[in-house]
Amino acid sequence: MPDYALLNQCLYEGKAKEVEQMTRDALAAGRTPREVLEEGLIAGMSVVGEDFKHNILYVPEVLIAARAMKAGMGVLKPLLTARGGESGSSGRLLMGTVRGDLHDIGKNLVLMMAEGAGFQVKDIGVDQSLETFMAAAEEFKPDIIGMSALLTTTMTYMKVVIDGFDAQGKGHIKMAIGGAPISQMFADEIGADGYGSDASSAVDLFHHLMGRGDAQPLAPAAVPAAPAPPPEQVRRPAGATSKYQVLYWQDIPSQVRAWDEIGEVKLSLPARFAERIDLEALRQGRTGADAYMELLRWGDEMERAGPPDAVAAAVVSELEAAHPDPGRAFHPENEK
Repeated sequence: MPDYALLNQCLYEGKAKEVEQMTRDALAAGRTPREVLEEGLIAGMSVVGEDFKHNILYVPEVLIAARAMKAGMGVLKPLLTARGGESGSSGRLLMGTVRGDLHDIGKNLVLMMAEGAGFQVKDIGVDQSLETFMAAAEEFKPDIIGMSALLTTTMTYMKVVIDGFDAQGKGHIKMAIGGAPISQMFADEIGADGYGSDASSAVDLFHHLMGRGDAQPLAPAAVPAAPAPPPEQVRRPAGATSKYQVLYWQDIPSQVRAWDEIGEVKLSLPARFAERIDLEALRQGRTGADAYMELLRWGDEMERAGPPDAVAAAVVSELEAAHPDPGRAFHPENEK
């Protein structure tokens, strides 16, 4: 019998080759494509989504896990289509970035996570007009249309699309929106059916719009903060050290992880670093998830005195101090 727990773990860790091979092995063992999809891929991505929601995983790690999920889906999709297996999907989702906007990293992440949650998805790409959304909807027959925008100058076009569908008598199609400048208030103003603040929240919203769940999921800001964990009970020896790495996009730092035998801590750098990465990705034309991921890399593994939380905080502070301009290359151990 296939070891779905191991398949879930390989997907979580982003091991695309292993996920693909284990998917093939499960089919060869006589398991149905629908079972492998639900027990192997969807179950694994659901854990990824939950950990992303609670800041245990970050966007780069979710993208890597989603790529592994796509490797398994590449094996299953022809079989599901041929056998009519997609009729049991979670719903049909059409997504695109609105006219004038060329950014699609966030959209691609939502699509990958939605597919991992069992939705049939169709991506119409970036810079799409009302007419393109209309034509794609006529062909694909979606339950939900998702629209993304990064720029404040393009977000108003979302209302053009919503009004256009209403005018054509297609108001039964649910409209979901998201992107950096978008808010629930804006969604309410333009008549959207919901707003997803991030990829995980967007998938929760899609389930809600399909009638699963009693209420629309709350944005993270409205969710009560989790209680602070109890003080560390494990006594580390004097002079204990932690290992750490910095995650870079090209030469721009994004995240710090520090760990020892007892635990691990991950800290993201301030929003200005992510904004700089987005702008640089746009400048280089790396708006697709795969092109974006090509420039993600972990720096060398290093070590310094202190527990992981203190080490991670210290490295973040050093990166902030050394980066009045986050676009300048920096490696902490080389600039002392």
